[in-house]
Amino acid sequence: MLNNNCRLFAILLFITRLFFNTGALAQNHCPNLSGIHYLTDTAANFDQLVHQFKNKIVYVDMWATWCHPCRQELQKTKNVKAFEKFATENNIVILYICCDDDDKKWKSFISANKLNGYHILINKHMEQDFHTTYGEWQNRKGSIKKSLYLPRHLIIDKNRSVADSSAREQGNPLVYAKLKKLLKDSAK
Repeated sequence: MLNNNCRLFAILLFITRLFFNTGALAQNHCPNLSGIHYLTDTAANFDQLVHQFKNKIVYVDMWATWCHPCRQELQKTKNVKAFEKFATENNIVILYICCDDDDKKWKSFISANKLNGYHILINKHMEQDFHTTYGEWQNRKGSIKKSLYLPRHLIIDKNRSVADSSAREQGNPLVYAKLKKLLKDSAK
């Protein structure tokens, strides 16, 4: 009987967390856009994750420690720091989604490069969302598959709609222009 009660409690806790508490962590941190913030809500899909940043423009940077172009982009300190400053001054959230399964490498890279923003390791729900929505069809050894290329960048507007599904890297003039336009449009 005790074992069944424990299972029931775990299921209820999971359901409660899934439906009622998915945004608690980010909402508690949202006023402070500077610094490194780890999001640990592994139940969130991409929509739930973005929903946590209500009335904010979100710049999404998908990367992985095993991805050489990703590491190169994120180690361009001058571009990344200037973009962080711009984002903080304009109340824009930088959300890093890492496609790794190695927690230690992930946190070590973030710490070593002082990547301020919100960080989360991708989970099955988000990975499925991204492959379905943003993957590109390609022929691999005679079979057609959808692949998600890294690095990948998105811009989400204040209404939680995707404003740019193929944004450029941090520091790119096109990203600044798009973000300034969204800021101007949302001020009206």
